[in-house]
Amino acid sequence: MSQDKNRIIGNELVVETLQQMAKNRQVAHSILLAGPEKIGRTTIALQFAAMLNCEDTESSKKPCEQCRTCRLIMNKNHPDVIHLVPGNVLCRGDGGHESHPNSRDIRICRIRGVIETVSRYPFEAPWRVIIIEPAEHLGRESANALLKTLEEPPEHTVFILISATPHSLPETIVSRCRQLTCSLVNPKIIEQELLLRDIPPELASKATKAANKRPGEAIKFSHHPDLIETRNMQLENCKNIINAGNTDRFQYASELATNWRKDRTMVYEELEIWSSFWEENLLQAARTENLTHPTIHASLTGLKAVDNARNNLDALVMPRLCLELMLLQFPALN
Repeated sequence: MSQDKNRIIGNELVVETLQQMAKNRQVAHSILLAGPEKIGRTTIALQFAAMLNCEDTESSKKPCEQCRTCRLIMNKNHPDVIHLVPGNVLCRGDGGHESHPNSRDIRICRIRGVIETVSRYPFEAPWRVIIIEPAEHLGRESANALLKTLEEPPEHTVFILISATPHSLPETIVSRCRQLTCSLVNPKIIEQELLLRDIPPELASKATKAANKRPGEAIKFSHHPDLIETRNMQLENCKNIINAGNTDRFQYASELATNWRKDRTMVYEELEIWSSFWEENLLQAARTENLTHPTIHASLTGLKAVDNARNNLDALVMPRLCLELMLLQFPALN
């Protein structure tokens, strides 16, 4: 059994597909792991890298997570497994090129660094694995520079692109990848896993409920219970906003649009709070077994408005416009 912290929660079909790839050595050189954030996509990518490179030649089940290679990969310390996130790691800029450790994008100078790296043999592992996350932060130039390498990948090199919005990626990139879709996880499975990790039952239940089907969030809440109260305050703020007038709603939309320019992830997380808010109201109304309960229709309307806003942001619609529309579409709740 895998060590607790590396054990994948849910998405068994995706894991099984990757295990078969590694076992049969029929490895796709470009893989797109799609799905919402905080559901274990990065852990799955690292596990796949460990499956390919595990040193245990006798065990039929890989990765063993005990050998040196497995440990280095799962701790993100292996020289042949590169986790490319926004920043400046592997930057190959020209002379006078300024460092950009706080960049929110994956720039072309770093893709050049990746291309230079994969042009050489792996340092010590059989397979070099490049994990690009989030892939939607690849700029147009970066994506174009990466495209040729995806078309003609070096031998024993695997690219794993991780994205919550695969439809926002260039079709030329997506078409060259084997796409595997990760899903939200059943809360019962998440809570059971927390109990296996010796989380007290009451905390496991609260963390699971607050996580909204995202194992990564549940683990975070179980380690930092104070964040559950923070989330409850955010949900209460949602209630105050929808019962406020249009002036307050427009002010809130303006604040979100300003945050979008600074940190898009923050805005997506705020939308997840809104999804949780409407889902919880929907569940509470459903328990009354009154299908005409007004909160049911209101909650469905709210969820649709959040989904539309998320899709519009992915499509690069003006953020303030689509966020204002979302707020205007939110019904009030008694």
